Amino acid sequence: MPSATLPLDTRGPFLRADFERLWNDIHHTAEWGAVPDSYGMARLSLSNDDKAVRDWFMTKARKIGCEVSVDAIGNIFAVLPGTNNDLAPIAMGSHLDTQFNGGRFDGILGVLAALEVLRTIKDSGIKTYAPIAAVDWTNEEGAGYVSGCTGSAVWSTNLSLSQGHNNANTIRESTMKEDLLSIGYLGARKADFRLNPLNAHFEVHIEQERRLQDQQKEIGIVTGIQGVRWYTIEVSGEQGHAGSTPMKYRADAHVAAAEIITLVQKLALTHNAVGTVGVIRTEKSSVNKIAGYSEVSIDFRHPEEAVLDEFESSIKAELDRISNDNSKFTFRMTRTWRSPVVHFDDLAMECVRSAAVEEVGSDKVMEMISFAGHDSALVATKTPTAMIFIPCRDGISHSPLEHSTKEQCGHGAQVLLRAVLNYDALLRSHDKNLGI
Repeated sequence: MPSATLPLDTRGPFLRADFERLWNDIHHTAEWGAVPDSYGMARLSLSNDDKAVRDWFMTKARKIGCEVSVDAIGNIFAVLPGTNNDLAPIAMGSHLDTQFNGGRFDGILGVLAALEVLRTIKDSGIKTYAPIAAVDWTNEEGAGYVSGCTGSAVWSTNLSLSQGHNNANTIRESTMKEDLLSIGYLGARKADFRLNPLNAHFEVHIEQERRLQDQQKEIGIVTGIQGVRWYTIEVSGEQGHAGSTPMKYRADAHVAAAEIITLVQKLALTHNAVGTVGVIRTEKSSVNKIAGYSEVSIDFRHPEEAVLDEFESSIKAELDRISNDNSKFTFRMTRTWRSPVVHFDDLAMECVRSAAVEEVGSDKVMEMISFAGHDSALVATKTPTAMIFIPCRDGISHSPLEHSTKEQCGHGAQVLLRAVLNYDALLRSHDKNLGI
């Protein structure tokens, strides 16, 4: 590929996304999983509501001439053919699943904007050089499952297919493979980038912070994503009577869990990271019973892998210290998910930058890293990737209050469209120079 510059003669044709059509799609598809009397959504991955919106997406994609396939982890690939279909598609992807009481823009915007790009290209009558794909990645949110970003992790081989299939659904007491079968989305296509490659991957997403809003910018060019690690720690102590067990003989699982929780907070502050204990589980408890078991989750994030490694080592050292001080304690620490620190592709980012400046002007564009995890973090480990951020009101996400305007969503879709066409023009120019 050429260097990360975008001469005027390699920019794609000018087309215009339909802001109104995209806005209508966002609110129409929000009917599947809508929280009653709320602006919120609860469309958990592989639920009946997820099946309904997947069916809708596939129907709309086929209507404009896309070849649609589903892989073995449930990822949907809707591919609009180009003039050189020997090339792997230029993809645009995100997710259609939501949190338990989340919003209607997180992830959903990315898939529906990708569909809008395909519709706009189809309506124009032009043929791109490479095929262009819209992708719905399975279970980005992880709501109800042990881990998230399952579809992109399996496709990129950061997670094996068997691990993905065995991802436990703690609500339905099932596995992901069983859930895929139940809604008819256990596809025949191989879930592997080597057998289903992508030429590049672009994703438009709400920022989920307020940097764009506070600095009065319209488009964020995402340069990378900080690393994410999830853990579950099971604490086994000794159950006992609250009145008759002296303090010096106790192994209170809740006390040990509290020490772990406090350390997560301390390490996050020390390393300028973010650490969260979002789930605490216990055996059936009583006011006058010493807890014999406790379980905590940890979510730790930082832009440097070395800091993530140090955090993990520090937690393990603390578990060793506690058990050395009191041999009645035993611990089981499991890393349930990892999303690596990612730096996005220079050429793909340049295609986004050119499109963003053209759409909103250079004074309304800024570069930033993402502090939230995304499918693009996994996809970027195997193919050139870039992300586009749009503002969301007050930075609120994973909430019914999550909101972006029609114009903001439209700008994101337009930048996505132009970025993909720019990348396609570069592929055409590159192959032409090689005499292909």
